Amino acid sequence: MKSIALALIATAALGLTVSTQDAPQAPEAPHAAQAGGAPRAAQSARAPEPPRPVQAPQAERETPPTPPAALPHPAERRPVPSRNVKIDVTITEQSGSAAPEKKVVSLVVADGRSSGVRSTASVPIANGNIRDLPLNVDASVNVTPDQRVLLELRFVYQSVSAMNPLASEGRPAPATVDEKAAAAPRPAYTTINDALTFLLTPGTPVIAARSANAATDRIVTVEVTAAILK
Repeated sequence: MKSIALALIATAALGLTVSTQDAPQAPEAPHAAQAGGAPRAAQSARAPEPPRPVQAPQAERETPPTPPAALPHPAERRPVPSRNVKIDVTITEQSGSAAPEKKVVSLVVADGRSSGVRSTASVPIANGNIRDLPLNVDASVNVTPDQRVLLELRFVYQSVSAMNPLASEGRPAPATVDEKAAAAPRPAYTTINDALTFLLTPGTPVIAARSANAATDRIVTVEVTAAILK
């Protein structure tokens, strides 16, 4: 019995020794850093990067272009006029003390609209030639809140008058002019091309323009009168 008991005790002691040797050992503590240093794990660590903002898709970032505004209907841009305006244009030509020559052009224009007149006269000149003389008038009117007329007037006017013959000037005529032509009156043309804008009081005439002929003493005066028709 004693031998069996001793054998058991020896076996138990041998097993305890083997178990102690086979048990895993605890990891060694990290070496302390040198004086004033940091652990190697801390030296190798990096600061975390800030999070990047999340970008919206390309289609959401771009703002679509604003479509152009639709044009108003013509009836909305230009209301139907409710009254007419009559414009009288009187063109007067005068040379010296001679009797004046008058030409009158009248036209009716709807408030806020434009109208025009075209006229042409064909007159014979020297050597049997014929020349066309235009008289064109265009007018745009707008009645103001104080019942005056804002007028835009454009006109082209041309006329012909007679100048003294070359022979009457007391100097020889050029070699290209024969005696008959030198003794005949010479034509002088007057051309007026004006564009005017002014206010008119209905019923009150206004001298809109006055021009002189550069070759003669002929003066052309343009007088305008407006009347609001009910």
